[in-house]
Amino acid sequence: MLRRTVHAADSPNEFTKLQKPLDHFRAKTKRLRVHPAERTALWLVCLHLVFLPWAIGTMRPWGQITSLCLAGLGFVCSLLPRNYTEEHTGAASFRLHTFPKLLKFPIFWLGLALLGLVTIQGLNPAWIYATDGTLFWMAKLPCNEWLPPGVDVPFAKWGPWRMLVIYTSAWLTVCSVWIAFTRRRTVQLLFMTLAFNGLLLALFGIAQRMVGNGKMFWFFDSPNPSYFSSFIYRNHAGAYLDLVLAVSCGLASWYYLRGLRRMEKSNPSGVLAFFATCIAVSVLISYARGATLVMLLFLLLCIGAFIVHQIISPSQDRRPVIAGVLIVIFGFFLKTGLEALKSHEAWDRLKTGVMREDLSLEMRERATKASLEMLGENWKTGVGAGSFRFIFPIYQHRHPDLVEYRGQRQYWEHAHNDIVQIPIELGLTGVLLLLAGGAWYAFALVRSYFWENPLSGAVVLGLALVAAYGWWDFPFQCPAILITWCTLCVAITMWSHFEEQNLKS
Repeated sequence: MLRRTVHAADSPNEFTKLQKPLDHFRAKTKRLRVHPAERTALWLVCLHLVFLPWAIGTMRPWGQITSLCLAGLGFVCSLLPRNYTEEHTGAASFRLHTFPKLLKFPIFWLGLALLGLVTIQGLNPAWIYATDGTLFWMAKLPCNEWLPPGVDVPFAKWGPWRMLVIYTSAWLTVCSVWIAFTRRRTVQLLFMTLAFNGLLLALFGIAQRMVGNGKMFWFFDSPNPSYFSSFIYRNHAGAYLDLVLAVSCGLASWYYLRGLRRMEKSNPSGVLAFFATCIAVSVLISYARGATLVMLLFLLLCIGAFIVHQIISPSQDRRPVIAGVLIVIFGFFLKTGLEALKSHEAWDRLKTGVMREDLSLEMRERATKASLEMLGENWKTGVGAGSFRFIFPIYQHRHPDLVEYRGQRQYWEHAHNDIVQIPIELGLTGVLLLLAGGAWYAFALVRSYFWENPLSGAVVLGLALVAAYGWWDFPFQCPAILITWCTLCVAITMWSHFEEQNLKS
């Protein structure tokens, strides 16, 4: 679809002549202040999102309860009425109530319905957890067959109530961003915070690889030997870093193109490109094969988009020499960093998985096959949020190859396939609610022509690739990834809308 095209002048010389009066006008334009309540909400949301990955991926109850408290605090702050003055609006003063905006937000109602579904599952257990101290088993309970069932298990073992805490935290954070953020700059600062925090996580993971002592944070014994950075599971670390890589690349592209339009002498695009380089290196050396493939595909598509932009953009918007120098410089840093970190080991591991030289991918395919059988019998009502690990052994024993592997009995906490596991747990009702939410986001993004904005395009691409990655792994079983992914969905929708309004004004 062809859309608006704004020409400052018919030639580069005329454009240069117009630049001085434009700069003079821009210099005298006073930036409106962000309301203190909005700044406070931003800090609370940022604190929450920064906390999530550092709390070992928020995989422990203490981290999830803390996450819920931070999300609730941010939500309460976002609902407080605000008195706007001329310094905030540039016009008349007024009092803003955010509650009506919340009631008009479709995700608020869809999320509330999903939380109600999980609550019903927790109150209608069809199985109860039993153990002799060594082994556990599930005993059948009478339940209401007309309602979605769940399992009665200790909170520390997951189950519906544990998932209700995680889902509530995600829901409250999404609603907080939607009603509290009214300025494009606020959303921009949120993205900058995520990008910088992603850099810190990447550098921490790199330092861990170089001078690690076999413990997380150098003092904590990880229950999983395949940890990376602050995540217990390296695949979760890789998926989270893929998300912040998309944010970093999107910001770098947005600042770069804005700098061309404004003929700026400098801007943060180079620094953000360096962020992206460090994050890409950390994804590779995390040895997370699926996340590495997602990262490579994302970067390949971004490079392709950049080349297309350089070909079709007007001559005055091209800076091939600058772009070439930046590519060479960061390519050198990337090559040097990979050599220093012995990246050949990561490439060898990636090749082993792609060429099926080990049984990892094959075992996941077998687990998916058994999970599809489970879905076929429970697609209407589901088995309960967070309940897969307790019911799957029934279907696992139908496939002896999933019971024992290399002489060791296997316990499958997850299906290693979120796209199958989520319907198994939430049933048809839950899936329809999630699809309705996704459809609303898609409609809002398309209506704002998100592909015309580099930041929106990069983040949406990153979100889509991580979601697709869920077919081979379980990234959304990690609260840090789930909550960040959901928050990025609403934030990039708002950003696209703000950018669209900016173009119209």
